[in-house]
Amino acid sequence: MSGNKRTIPQIRSRLREIADEYGIEELHDLADETYRNSPVTRASVRSAHFTPELAEDIRAFVAKYPKLHQRDVAQKFNVNPGRVSEALTRQM
Repeated sequence: MSGNKRTIPQIRSRLREIADEYGIEELHDLADETYRNSPVTRASVRSAHFTPELAEDIRAFVAKYPKLHQRDVAQKFNVNPGRVSEALTRQM
């Protein structure tokens, strides 16, 4: 892997330069394909907002049911399993 790290706009510009220099129209087409697609409508948020109070509730629940899997705790509190892990390691 080469040492230079170019940005997408720099690569796009270089593709256009090469296309003009050598008359390769396909490179212009490829440069056009490097633009991002328009953002699409995202799905609505389905999980609960993760607050310090919710984290405390999760910790209390896990203390009461220590053998329960984190994914099951996550379902109970309507959060992602990663949030349960964060609550247990006191990252929130």
